[in-house]
Amino acid sequence: MPHFWNHTNTVAVFPEELIPEFWKNQACLSVEISRNRNNQFGVKALQRGGGKSRKLIIDFDSLPNHIQQKLGDPRKVEHNLLYFYKTDSVAVDFYTNFKRPDGSYLNPDEQQRYITNASVLISILKLRDKHQIERVKLGMSLKGLNTFLCEESNSFNAILLKRFDIQHNLPTHPTRFKEALNDFSTPFNEWPYNFAAIIKDIEGKRKQNARIVDDVTEAILNGLFANISHKPTATEIYRAYEAFLSGYAQVYNEDTGEIYDPKGFPKLSESTVRLYLSSWENKAATYKQRSGDRQKYMGQFKPPHQLERPKFAGSLISIDDRQPPFKDLDGNRVWFYNGLDVASGCITTFVHGKTKDGIIIEFYRQMVRNYTEWGFNLPDGLEAESSLNSSFTKTFLQEGYMFQNVRIEANNARGKRIERDNGILRYNIEKKRPGWLARPHAKSESNQEGNEKVPQIPYDQIVQGAIEDIYELNNSSHMEDPTKTRWEYFRDMQHPELKPTNWKAILPFLGYHQKSSCNTGYIKLQGKARAIAQNGQICLGEPLINVMKSIEGKEVDIYWLDDNAGNVMKALAFYEGRFICEVQEMPKYNRAVIERTAADDEAREIQSSYVSTVEGFIRHHEKALMKVNIFQQPKPEPKNGFFIPGMEHNRFQPQTTDAEIIDTDEAEKMAMVPSVSWQNSFFK
Repeated sequence: MPHFWNHTNTVAVFPEELIPEFWKNQACLSVEISRNRNNQFGVKALQRGGGKSRKLIIDFDSLPNHIQQKLGDPRKVEHNLLYFYKTDSVAVDFYTNFKRPDGSYLNPDEQQRYITNASVLISILKLRDKHQIERVKLGMSLKGLNTFLCEESNSFNAILLKRFDIQHNLPTHPTRFKEALNDFSTPFNEWPYNFAAIIKDIEGKRKQNARIVDDVTEAILNGLFANISHKPTATEIYRAYEAFLSGYAQVYNEDTGEIYDPKGFPKLSESTVRLYLSSWENKAATYKQRSGDRQKYMGQFKPPHQLERPKFAGSLISIDDRQPPFKDLDGNRVWFYNGLDVASGCITTFVHGKTKDGIIIEFYRQMVRNYTEWGFNLPDGLEAESSLNSSFTKTFLQEGYMFQNVRIEANNARGKRIERDNGILRYNIEKKRPGWLARPHAKSESNQEGNEKVPQIPYDQIVQGAIEDIYELNNSSHMEDPTKTRWEYFRDMQHPELKPTNWKAILPFLGYHQKSSCNTGYIKLQGKARAIAQNGQICLGEPLINVMKSIEGKEVDIYWLDDNAGNVMKALAFYEGRFICEVQEMPKYNRAVIERTAADDEAREIQSSYVSTVEGFIRHHEKALMKVNIFQQPKPEPKNGFFIPGMEHNRFQPQTTDAEIIDTDEAEKMAMVPSVSWQNSFFK
């Protein structure tokens, strides 16, 4: 806005008031001033710009007439409010950020209208304060002030239209204007004015009141659309609703048992029913319940995450099953299960079969084989679908076991990166092979079915071709670093913080199981006597003895996994569910001394140490044995206390080793007892 210069009658204008409406930029304005420097006409500068504190100022009187009329001459004030009016920045902040309870913002026209109304009211409040001070000074009454302010507001609209191409719509009657001004002038929360007071329909109820279809009616239409089993169209729902209103059908709530009364519901047109059923908020719920294809539903309604590709290989592996687009001679397709390192785009693990049965456990075994033989640690993260992996979430797919971070989702194709790379395999590589099957509804014409009959391929040829295609993909250029292949990127960009394989956590679930026993320090596995080991090294000394104390002569459980050549890659021994040791093949050496190599000498030294550890332990304990014996005391003679009352021989006499003297009477009595043999008793 033009202003007086240095307390004189000269009016000054800043460049930003002229740019870009009248001049394109300040450089063009400066050229105009320089061109007219020596002329008596043209745009002149009151102050030349330069440096940080010196700003260019233009003489208002040197501007063309149309620009002067547009800006307004403060010496010829057309209206009292022009002294105070300007677009209020606080009002701009409030109305551009204001939201109604339903979450909707003001549209641009509403924002502009309320910003203008608020700016005018603020200028009127400043005018009111000035007039109140002047009237008090002059001893005049304040009566009629509000009427004066209302008239100033009404007449200011013509000035706003002329100067700024806008108008306000404040009340024109003094009484209503006074109420609006008083409501607005009251501070509200942290705002200096009550900006919300001039917003019409602040709750957004005007739109709701105009609705023919209320919430209950809308709920009934959605319920019928979602729950009728044969997936009705909007026209069928309209007819069902009409039958309900006419009394030919009953509508009830299955949860509450309530039967709805048709008298309380409005008559609707078919277009209204279709409009409400097709609105996004209703389709998002009803289509989810009606949809039989979860992938299509999520593609239409569920917003996907936007993710960046990892930088380091091993950070995340994405796995999924797929069927290469070829049919074998029986008309069946082969099943593959692939694992894609997301950072490198390299398929690091794959297995195949005629069905999906048992393929998933072999996939994880193969992953351990590959990464171990390459000398890499297993990936940190896993993303997979739940159909085949859900049964392992309580075992080796728990976080911290085989992988540190696990994300398993049901039927979310967009949630797995490998789905997009499967498309590269299908359309960039496999498509070149004979027997390739097009998708039934491919969007691109080049990927649609041709007019030639597609031949069927032998099963082994399909498998061989699919493996060759994986090799071709892995040897192709990396997506972001074309100087390397996908395999080279995987090999060179391994994450430095990947954790070593936790064999104890995964082998009991992934490994093959075998019962065995430990005898003379060896555990037999696959017909070979293998040594006790820890951390990949054969045990010697005290660690060997400690293990033998636990399992020597006892039955143990062996969990082991083979490598790609069929040899034992890793084997662990458990006793009563507790890990005991690793089982490792003992290195052998040549029986003939003349043929031994340095490796043979090392193997002989290990075996000798292994044996000497056991023998040394036995000798040590043999020497520690104490010479202890036992001297047995003779057992005491039993006391013959048994007798039968009334019998003459009521006691038994112990036998004596020496000859006993028996008196005559007793001897005679004994001689009178007849001796009866068993033969006499039987035959007589």
